[in-house]
Amino acid sequence: MCSQNRRLCSIVVALGLALILLAGWGAPARSASSTVPVSTVYHDPFLADEPDGAFRPMNASSTILITAVYYDTYLTDEPDEAFRLMNVGGTTVDLSGWTVTDGPNEGTITLQGSLAPGVSIWIAREAAGFSLEFGFSPAYEYEGDTDPAVPELTSSGTVALANTGDQLMLKNGETIADSVVWEGADPTGTGWSGPTIWPDGGDSTGIERFARLERAIEGFGFEGQVLYRELDTATALPIADTDTAADWAQATDDPINGKKVQYPGWDLERYFIPAAFAEPTTLTYAVAPDHIYETVLGEINQATTSILYEGYTFKNAHLADAIVARMAAHPAMTVRILLEGEPVGGIDDQEKWICQQIEDAGGSVYFMHTDDATDVHDRYNYQHGKWMILDGETLLTGSENLNYSSMPADDKSDGTAGNRGVWLITDAPSAVAHALDVFQHDLDPANHRDLARWDAPDPNYGAPPPGFTPDYTSGGSAYPIQFPTPLTIQGTIPMEMVQSPENSLRDSDSLLGMVARAGAGDTVLVEQLYEYTYWGATASNPVDDPNPRLEAYIAAAGRGATVRLMLDSVFDDPGDPRGNTATCAYANGLASSEGLDLACKVGDPTGNGIHNKMVLVQVGDSGYVHTGSINGSENSSKNNREFAVQVQSRAAYDYLSRVFWYDWGENLEYSVFLPVVKRNYSPVPDRRRSAP
Repeated sequence: MCSQNRRLCSIVVALGLALILLAGWGAPARSASSTVPVSTVYHDPFLADEPDGAFRPMNASSTILITAVYYDTYLTDEPDEAFRLMNVGGTTVDLSGWTVTDGPNEGTITLQGSLAPGVSIWIAREAAGFSLEFGFSPAYEYEGDTDPAVPELTSSGTVALANTGDQLMLKNGETIADSVVWEGADPTGTGWSGPTIWPDGGDSTGIERFARLERAIEGFGFEGQVLYRELDTATALPIADTDTAADWAQATDDPINGKKVQYPGWDLERYFIPAAFAEPTTLTYAVAPDHIYETVLGEINQATTSILYEGYTFKNAHLADAIVARMAAHPAMTVRILLEGEPVGGIDDQEKWICQQIEDAGGSVYFMHTDDATDVHDRYNYQHGKWMILDGETLLTGSENLNYSSMPADDKSDGTAGNRGVWLITDAPSAVAHALDVFQHDLDPANHRDLARWDAPDPNYGAPPPGFTPDYTSGGSAYPIQFPTPLTIQGTIPMEMVQSPENSLRDSDSLLGMVARAGAGDTVLVEQLYEYTYWGATASNPVDDPNPRLEAYIAAAGRGATVRLMLDSVFDDPGDPRGNTATCAYANGLASSEGLDLACKVGDPTGNGIHNKMVLVQVGDSGYVHTGSINGSENSSKNNREFAVQVQSRAAYDYLSRVFWYDWGENLEYSVFLPVVKRNYSPVPDRRRSAP
């Protein structure tokens, strides 16, 4: 259980399974009007209308706001309790005479210094404990001098942020400037209006604290959550203050911008707005299992200075051997790898052996992990993104792990077998730089304790048993190769970088914005490992806890687009009310009752299931492509580390739509595909400035 429920595993054990009371699933009747509204206005990231980065003050009654509270913390005795203040006004504020209190006759903190426009500061109970969890030091601490480099604020009484409900009030003299009230606390006299804010999309209508145990099991635990204000999607600044729960990202009335979580160590503000650009690039799409292994191997074999990889698992011994060979040929090469420390099923001996080979050759391998015994908690429910950076010049990323299940290394002249998936390869400088920035923030052991380096004696993150022999078997003959070569195009190609948990779920851009472009006469094609019928608890339904991704596809059909959903059948549980079979029944039922050009089916076109996370949108003569690691679950959008790239390219759309229609069952003739490319097209680009 703990491998999948790490955040509240100890609580689950203590409470027992008796608390898990799941009602039978039965979705309320749904009409066309109950479809989750998705904006039809797409904020085009390719136009020069992005925020200029200048701070824009918001219209608030107070220029200083409480913008985050960390109260139910991970560490024993909670020395890491903290809150954040921000100046949302246009002028510097002298904080002399300002205080923060957690209630009448409780504790008070006296502020000092000043706060410039747009600046945020964290104030922690103990700086040392806060730094352990967040990876940086707070501006101030208020209980004990635990870090001489952090100034200590004067306090009186006891400031303790109660886990089951409390309030925090910011005062300018005797005037309440701002307040936040959470869980079961009484808001009377705080300046707060209406229901209190609950973590993880909970509410204050009599729900007991751990009644949402199933949500904790899925990785959305109360413990460790950071309450934070909802951010404006255009500016990444807090929305206007109303002193209500609606100001906070955990609010339940918005399925896209609300019902959000945050845990210590996230870089939410840094990556909240997706990076978007259009610049010259050579762009390649490789399809699994047809030719992805050969394509990725060819890229690795060109590397001369560095190989960086962040992935979920790594079990392909052929690719490991290739990396080790490059290190032997280039002794100064840097190889750094970050993997998930608690994948479903655990880390097997094959992966341990691969890590050992890379470490023995001079590389470094880390795992993002949780260890309750030492109060170590990973930043994300799963590190599920998959991307590789070669020589600081080339980015490879997509849906597939470096495993034989999707990257078979067999002779494909008689066919193969593997997952359906897609990887993108680009040398666009901005794409590479962004991926490198995320990688460096994720793999930062100096500041994040959730990174454990491979160590031979470690039973979890060490060597395989003595005498272990790696398995080089892969592929088969069940699937005759349909796409023997990748697509490569050149030109100035618009791109948008999308990642979870920071920016994959937005209503103005990212995936939902791309899908919102589609209307009458357009096409939306979705191929996913899974797309949940709804989010929330298993006993919920599409009305109370809609899956905004699925509802965006349905909304596109409602605007007149042709929409097709191709979902995996191999790993689907037909009895799961949120599984692919249920999703298709739901979508097809709506298509019939509402007269939509919408269809959904499950299948296994390649002999080992659909592992793809691909969305294709055709709008008039334009094509848009979303590929990456993001599945159709709530965790994948809100709580995992995921990585995806959106591209505007009709050539890419046409190529990948042919893959989709083959998998759908419409076997078109396309043994030869001639992409539309710029002049001087090079079918085998050399992306390296130096020879291998």
